[in-house]
Amino acid sequence: MSIRYEERNGKKYAYRCTSKRMPGKKNPVSIKEYLGAVDPETGNLIPKKVSSDSMKFSLKDGSFRVKDYGNVMVAKKVCDDLRLLEDLSMSFAGVEKPLLCLAMAQALLPTPYMDTNLTLESTYIRESVGIGEMDFSSQRMSEITRTLGEASGCMEDLFALRARRSQGNGFLYDITSQSTYSDLMGMAEWGKNRDGEDLRQMNIGLVTNDRGDPIAFDLFPGSIADMTTLKRFVHDMRIRVPGCTLIMDRGFENAGNVAEMMSSDIDFVMPCTISSKAVKRLLTDFAPEVTKPEYDRIHNGHVYSVRERILGIVENKDGFSYVTDDDPLFDSSAYKVRAYVCFDSKKRSDDEQELKKALMAKMKELEGKRFEDPARSFNKKVGWLSKYLDYTLDDEGLMRLSYKNNAMTFFRNRAGMFVMITPRMDWETVMTSYDARNNVEMAFDIFKSELDGRRGRTGDPVRARGRLFIKFLALMIRVRMQSVVSGSGIKGLTVENMLLSAGTYKIIDDRGVRVRTERTKRVREIFALFGVDDPDQLPVTEPSE
Repeated sequence: MSIRYEERNGKKYAYRCTSKRMPGKKNPVSIKEYLGAVDPETGNLIPKKVSSDSMKFSLKDGSFRVKDYGNVMVAKKVCDDLRLLEDLSMSFAGVEKPLLCLAMAQALLPTPYMDTNLTLESTYIRESVGIGEMDFSSQRMSEITRTLGEASGCMEDLFALRARRSQGNGFLYDITSQSTYSDLMGMAEWGKNRDGEDLRQMNIGLVTNDRGDPIAFDLFPGSIADMTTLKRFVHDMRIRVPGCTLIMDRGFENAGNVAEMMSSDIDFVMPCTISSKAVKRLLTDFAPEVTKPEYDRIHNGHVYSVRERILGIVENKDGFSYVTDDDPLFDSSAYKVRAYVCFDSKKRSDDEQELKKALMAKMKELEGKRFEDPARSFNKKVGWLSKYLDYTLDDEGLMRLSYKNNAMTFFRNRAGMFVMITPRMDWETVMTSYDARNNVEMAFDIFKSELDGRRGRTGDPVRARGRLFIKFLALMIRVRMQSVVSGSGIKGLTVENMLLSAGTYKIIDDRGVRVRTERTKRVREIFALFGVDDPDQLPVTEPSE
């Protein structure tokens, strides 16, 4: 079997030539079958029209298939740029290609794992990676995910490779929850559900680099607080990337965690919660001086007032606590960190606007209303705003609301102020590092909204980890796609409509001969954006029996 091209009247046509032995003929007979015309601009084949009757017949015997091609080529190019297959071959030697197939399938069509075979049958993924008709049935996927869930050592090898491959030493860390109807043999527990669902949950810790590329993940029971996960994470990152810098949000901050990171010689950046007496003292000291010009600094075109202080960390019978640099205990502190006390006038205005709007909405809702149990109703409806609101009952039992003056004064004095801590970084580096925090939040958003990661669908904690690993690989692909699309400057382009547009460029596989449909202008733009190299010729294979 071969492909022959003929030119007539300035146009080029393609034919499939097959030799067959016919009864009564001494020599084989060559049978020529018209495939279609060749596009003079792209060199791709514009296939002949196929009647509905012949289409039904061909699909029935499995010899004629139409597969998504353009979106697969984009995903494969992203994987090549990430050098994902190379790292998988070093950490999961022998099964790297099937794993890449699964990752690409989930990145393109995040369907339930039982439908993986359908995805692979309808796309060019297998061919692009270079594997044959491997079994990805529902039963086989259950076996694969369980095997992956048990391969924690191989996963850790991959995480270490991805960490070392990452540019720079800054890593972002955060956790989120995944809801589940199962208890996952005790792994899923009741706790603060970040999606607001009344379901059990397990927690997922995610590490990314400062670009948002996923580096590693871990699973924790749903009741474990953010701060409890940090000790194991610090230990793992110290092994993966000695000398790395961790960028975290205030949910991980307390004096004990800071002491843990400093004892492990890990640099970090994170904001302080305003709960400890020492941090409140820093804000109180700086509040009267925020307007002085000697404290003005600029970052990304925005002006802040900044004063550098030092916080000491002392150990006592209850653990660790902060002390300010003018406290008598400061000289005996075990560790010391830089504390940048910052004031942002715009943030102050925005914070005050948001608080006032929330308070006025509650006052409008409750003012002049009568309740059977006023205290219970007030606390339930007002929630955390009760810190700033108070109520009384008039002679008719109607509720009258007012501000708590001391609390409002305290808020105004500290509105727009925050404290960033780090062992040794200067203020500009701290702010630049923390600006990248949005990238780990973006990765979580992609995981939940685009990769169907909001809900777990297995009652086996081992399979849950295996499934999450495949999603983790797919997340690498989708995050890099998002990065390219966001930086393209193409108005209205999203990852979803990019993949849909690229998916209009298809492969027709007819008994081992693969021809491509016409490549539109939009597809050519997407290929140029991602640097996809579309080969002139595709391999011809014999049809499977």
